[in-house]
Amino acid sequence: MGKFKVIRFFTYDPTKDPTKMVYRKPISKPRKAFKGFVSEFIGTLYLVYFCCGSVTSAFAFPSGDFAAKILLACIIQGFALACLIWAVSGVSGCNLNPAVTLANLLSGRVGLINSLSYIAAQVLGCIAGAALLYACLPDLYRGDIGVTHLGPGMNTGEAFLLEMMVTCLLCLTVLGTSVFNVWDRRMNRVAPYAIGLALLVGVGIGFPFTGGALNPVRVLGPSIISGVWSNHWVYWLGPLVGAMIAALIYRCLLQERFDVIHKPGYVEPLIDPTTAVAYY
Repeated sequence: MGKFKVIRFFTYDPTKDPTKMVYRKPISKPRKAFKGFVSEFIGTLYLVYFCCGSVTSAFAFPSGDFAAKILLACIIQGFALACLIWAVSGVSGCNLNPAVTLANLLSGRVGLINSLSYIAAQVLGCIAGAALLYACLPDLYRGDIGVTHLGPGMNTGEAFLLEMMVTCLLCLTVLGTSVFNVWDRRMNRVAPYAIGLALLVGVGIGFPFTGGALNPVRVLGPSIISGVWSNHWVYWLGPLVGAMIAALIYRCLLQERFDVIHKPGYVEPLIDPTTAVAYY
């Protein structure tokens, strides 16, 4: 049994205790899957909250430059995604997007069961995030809670192609910086910046024409809460096809091949995990 203390007078630092060493205790697969589900739910909740909130904030007042409003929405969404990657990527990888989950699945990074669990968490999280934003705003500013719409003159074919292209860029950035960087783990330090920047760029390009979704659940949540459904299929099919293209590019063309082999001269550590004491 682990030793658990609710309150400590001083922070315990095992690195300064010469009689102790740090051992990372493995957890069971069901518990790991549950933690991944929870992290995807919480992360998607906040992502949808901030993405939809960025639109309602930018357009809360009718006056003002349209380009400045787009820039504000882009910056909020890009930085929000970067923050969330730092927050939950260590638990589930921080997908927060069915398109990203599909890219990870098809590229061989995430298993089918985990992918289905993540997508279910993302759907629930997007509804909760949109509902919380709805509850935070007065009627004057709610509108349709940031539901994306096609711009003037845009048809569904053009919107599909645009969403496909910008989501493909996002998924390529995810795969290139946080998945297939086997030989340089330092890339994880800049991955949140790169992925957040990819979202910022994608939203900036797509906002005047499609609203710049790049994420099916970013549209699903506010659509359910507001009851406004505007060419909804475009925001699912476009990003998912873009994710499939990104996974195909990496799996067939860009992925570096490697094998997992036994380390020569490896000696099993003389540590009994059952004797480890947990300090929280």
